[in-house]
Amino acid sequence: MKEDVKIETLLAKYLDGETTLKEERILSEYFNSANIKAEWTVYKDMFTYFEHSKDNTPQMSFTPPQNKKRKFDFFQKYAAVAMILLIGTMFYFQQQTPQNLGTYDDPELALQETKKVFNLISHHLNSSTDDIKYLNTLEETKTKYINTIEPK
Repeated sequence: MKEDVKIETLLAKYLDGETTLKEERILSEYFNSANIKAEWTVYKDMFTYFEHSKDNTPQMSFTPPQNKKRKFDFFQKYAAVAMILLIGTMFYFQQQTPQNLGTYDDPELALQETKKVFNLISHHLNSSTDDIKYLNTLEETKTKYINTIEPK
């Protein structure tokens, strides 16, 4: 009776995944013996399977295929370093060259160019207001014809 209680607690721990290897050996010895409770016969099959599958050796040996990519690793490392150096050099020389920002030394010339730009902007802004006239005509037509229709 005492052994059944011990096996029951070990079995509960085993199902929770909390047993040690020594406790699992005790369970394996118990379930491989002939004195097993009828309610635990399901576990007997499981433990006998584990015991027999330990001794099985694989039928085929597996060797992973050799990695052919190793040939390109050498090239890829140096190509990456070359790209970094090239991009770094381009960035350095781009920073060193003075950029023409369109500035003027003469204030009068700068004022004339600014006026040209503002005139161009105002022309484009005012050109879109011409289309609003068509919207007013459309609204008048709608109110004239649609509002006079009587529902049947």
